[in-house]
Amino acid sequence: MNLLRNEIRTGLLVVFTLAGLVCLLLYLGSPGVFVSQKVFRIYYDNASGLEPGAPVLLAGRKIGLVSKLYSPVPENERPKPKLETLVEVQVAKSANIYAKVKVQIAQPSLLGKPVIDFTNGEEASGLAQDGTTFLGERQPGLADAVPSILEKLDPVLTKATATLGSLQKTADNLGRITAEKSDLSMTLAEFKKLGFNLTEITGHNGSLNRSLQNIETLTGDDGKFAKSLDHIADLTSPEGDLSKTLNHAEKFTSDLADNKDIPTMLRNFRRTSEKLESEITRLSSQLTVTAGNLEQATDTLKRQPWRLIWPTTKKYEGPNQNIQTTPTAKMKTTRN
Repeated sequence: MNLLRNEIRTGLLVVFTLAGLVCLLLYLGSPGVFVSQKVFRIYYDNASGLEPGAPVLLAGRKIGLVSKLYSPVPENERPKPKLETLVEVQVAKSANIYAKVKVQIAQPSLLGKPVIDFTNGEEASGLAQDGTTFLGERQPGLADAVPSILEKLDPVLTKATATLGSLQKTADNLGRITAEKSDLSMTLAEFKKLGFNLTEITGHNGSLNRSLQNIETLTGDDGKFAKSLDHIADLTSPEGDLSKTLNHAEKFTSDLADNKDIPTMLRNFRRTSEKLESEITRLSSQLTVTAGNLEQATDTLKRQPWRLIWPTTKKYEGPNQNIQTTPTAKMKTTRN
């Protein structure tokens, strides 16, 4: 009897142990069997090594597990073209997961497995209902760091390349400018000559120094310029020649203004000019008559040259008369 009793006890112990182990496995593998659960659907662009059974966290606290993964999702079922991974998670119904919350795949440690973490929930949006769909985010890992860095470095590298090209061009230009027979070298040579010439001009025996000495000599107390100023002062002094000349001129003009003979002289001059004008008029009329006589004489000499030899008769215009002329009279007439 005691042996039978011990076998029964051992069998019951084994049964209870197996039942407890099964319950533990069910609790760990399917927590919804013992605790009420909610199911959420989360879309990602990449699962990043996420596996079924991975922990689901709420602000770092475990609240559930990943139940299923679907990849790739058909394009007509994707909320966005790049979101080709669907993850179903089961979380405790008592977990306060809000409708607006950040859902990302995180890696707690460097060598740890990825987990899903619900963070930054907005309480005002209310609790998420069972079957709610979220758009998840993925923390960039080492695989994403290199492309991201290269993408950020690409503009910098482009600018650096352009800068190096500009520096190369600048170096070439500087090489051409500083060449042996370049404009810069010739300009520096000209500046060198200019400096040498300035040194010679401003030296002790230079032309500039001599000019300054000459100017100092001219402007000194015994210089020509000072003497000229003294002469000008003497001329413009009250006893100088210029002052005396101006005084004489003033006196002369005042005498002319006070002299009463000037109007008489002007009247006599006017009368003389009138007489001269009448005499010129009379002389002009006489000259006109003489010119007419000369014209007749030259006409007679041209048409009747024989009248110089023997007398003849010529009819003159004007009063109708015949003048008997002799050669002597003819010559007188021609002369007149």
